[in-house]
Amino acid sequence: MNISKNQGTVLVLSAAVLLAVWPLPNTMGLRHLALLGGFIAAAYVLKSSLQLFRDKQAWPVYLLFSIFIWVALHFALPSDHRAEQWRELSGDWLRNFLASIIGLSLGILLNEPKKYLSSFMQRAKDSILFWGLAGTTSIFISRYLYEVLQSGSWIHLDFYMTPYLGKTPLVIFGGLLIPVLLIKALGVLRGNSSYIWCIYSFIGLVATLLMYFFANTKNGFAMFLLLVIAGLLVALNDILRSKSSVVVFVLFSLAGTFVFGYIVNKHLASNPAWSNLVSDFQISVKISEHKNWKDKVSPLPTNENGMQVNGSTYERVAWGRAGVELLVENPLGYGLINHSFGALAIQKWSDFHAPDGSNRGSTHSGWLDFALGFGVPGLLMVCIPLTSSYLRARKRNDFWGAYAIWTIPLIGISYLTTEVCTGHFIELLFFLTALFSGLTLQVAPGPTAEYGD
Repeated sequence: MNISKNQGTVLVLSAAVLLAVWPLPNTMGLRHLALLGGFIAAAYVLKSSLQLFRDKQAWPVYLLFSIFIWVALHFALPSDHRAEQWRELSGDWLRNFLASIIGLSLGILLNEPKKYLSSFMQRAKDSILFWGLAGTTSIFISRYLYEVLQSGSWIHLDFYMTPYLGKTPLVIFGGLLIPVLLIKALGVLRGNSSYIWCIYSFIGLVATLLMYFFANTKNGFAMFLLLVIAGLLVALNDILRSKSSVVVFVLFSLAGTFVFGYIVNKHLASNPAWSNLVSDFQISVKISEHKNWKDKVSPLPTNENGMQVNGSTYERVAWGRAGVELLVENPLGYGLINHSFGALAIQKWSDFHAPDGSNRGSTHSGWLDFALGFGVPGLLMVCIPLTSSYLRARKRNDFWGAYAIWTIPLIGISYLTTEVCTGHFIELLFFLTALFSGLTLQVAPGPTAEYGD
């Protein structure tokens, strides 16, 4: 194996490690090692692919990486929070840059694996990356089973705090596995994937849904159902167009309906907030009439049914509405990844709650927080490359093109409804955006099985 093949292998392994452990607490040393090793390997791929960036089709890549210039301009302007900006510039943004380079190079490698990988790694790369994408679900379920063996009890609600210290990592990183499972299941229906993927996909989907159930995450459940319903609609369309096996579709659907329906019913029964979602939203959006969202002390308002609004729904909607107002007034952004919302809110509303140390508060929308930090221009520098990658991926006929088609909308939805404008969530966002931008720089290399192995 020559040096180029070694570096391609390092790139794939580094990306898989990052995907698996990014949200896992106490893995900073491993993450930094993977970022550094992946970046060095990625530099070779970029050096060998410079001709790609001379083509006009490369404009999404240039737009994405222009965000780093925009951030530097924010830092160069006079500011009363220079120390915080420098801390983010030398920490968060440095890691975002490394993650972007790794993602971009990996996308290029996936287009031309023969150029960068040995024959063994060409066959193994997808499996390695699949396990990286499955890392969060696998780690959570393994830790849960260990807890069951230790305690002798099968049910441990809100177990997410034990391995991940929060629900958000499970929603974002756990969700990255779902498109893989749906694509492979559809591949079985179309005769392009091995039947063993019926079992793998079913087990993976059940494991992910159980993870969301034991974490009691409404965002996770909503995202899971949207993706599965979309998968069923695609499968049904294939059936009507006589592309798929009716028997496999019926068996998979029946098993899925029974298992998924049971778990979803249990989740709905334990979360009355779903039944009052509309009425709670109507009250929560009226931020000028209530104060709790500002001070977190005033009593929560009551909805039209005379019931106190759900605290989570109220804060998400009220802070989202307030965030939109602040963005309209500050379209170029405040200049920080972390807590720009709280900093701007204190300036606008004198009775907004005081900071808790350096924590001023953020909305529950990653996209909105990012826009408040770096304005509408900064947001467009990420969203436009993602949209371009989605449209280009629709012209492809390979697994990773299909993964982009399923995952980009998932990113759009999950980052809209989840508090993820911080740390490794932003690193993941830049990694995936760069990955899909690199992947769609050129047409897929020759006809391959649509959802093959």
